[in-house]
Amino acid sequence: MEHEAKSTKKTAHWNRTVIPGRVQARAYYNCDMDLDCLISIYSTGSHGYAQVGWTEDGKTKTVLAHRAAWEFENGPMPAGMTLDHICKNKRCVNPAHMRVLDNYENARRTAGRDWPLGECVNGHSNDHLETFSGGKTHCGICAREMWKATPRKSRAKTEEAA
Repeated sequence: MEHEAKSTKKTAHWNRTVIPGRVQARAYYNCDMDLDCLISIYSTGSHGYAQVGWTEDGKTKTVLAHRAAWEFENGPMPAGMTLDHICKNKRCVNPAHMRVLDNYENARRTAGRDWPLGECVNGHSNDHLETFSGGKTHCGICAREMWKATPRKSRAKTEEAA
């Protein structure tokens, strides 16, 4: 079972910016070929992803170029979902190099931690996901194993801080 995106106000609306068709086309076509990646010519933000912008009703709007290019070929992004670069190139806008994931799964695919979808890093099914204090979601099996491996003195300090 895949982890479902939490239905909070923030996740329900964070990717709901409607991108005009002309902006989608600009993001898709304004790129250079690098092997089979399509590298955006637009500037990147501090996060390393290319961005494309436009003015609407006197306000400047900006979205990630890969999302605009993906929507050019596939239509609107499902609410609460995000795009994962299979090629791992943040500036790539090739829709064939992207897959739609919920934000939880996409966040787990960073820094080379690309384990199979629907599983934790140790191969346990997402059926074992639990939300712990502080709102963090972890594999319950791994969390319990880590707790057991923690020396008693460290556990006592953790319990006192909670």
